[in-house]
Amino acid sequence: MTGTADDARAGLLSSLTGKVKEVAGAVSGNDSLAAEGQLQQAEATARKDAATREALARVEGEQAAQTLAEERAAADRERARVDAEAAAALTATAVAAEAEKEAVQARLAREERERVAEADAAAEREVQRVAAEARTQHAAAEREQAQAARLHDAQQSDAERTADAARAARAEADRLAAEADVPTEK
Repeated sequence: MTGTADDARAGLLSSLTGKVKEVAGAVSGNDSLAAEGQLQQAEATARKDAATREALARVEGEQAAQTLAEERAAADRERARVDAEAAAALTATAVAAEAEKEAVQARLAREERERVAEADAAAEREVQRVAAEARTQHAAAEREQAQAARLHDAQQSDAERTADAARAARAEADRLAAEADVPTEK
């Protein structure tokens, strides 16, 4: 990596070279040379901006590292304080925890009995609901079966009437055919 002064010199030289090309292109009417000069100047400006941002980032990184070190030290002190308080609180709560444990066990046993009773009641309601639904479905199935039987009987009657009409039509056709076979007298 080159030093900052070397980078500055290279950037200045590139910018000046670009300006010279731009002026020479403008004077000579060579648009390509003028555009190349402008491009070289823009590139030098971009490098300068990048170097500036890099230097700022390096300074900010150093500041962030210092801040982090300070915050870690403060966090270590706070952690030590909290650990001491926690140890004191642990000792104080150990006695209370035993009494609380018995109270909690009694409450849990009562709640378990209540949950079992609620579950039994819910199961009974579900059994009754399912039974009522089954009765409703059974009644609907019986209605559908009766309707299907009525429809079948009606269709059977229609089929019999159609068969009777077909037999009558055949008989009439046979009679007409027989009459057609009889010679007529002249």
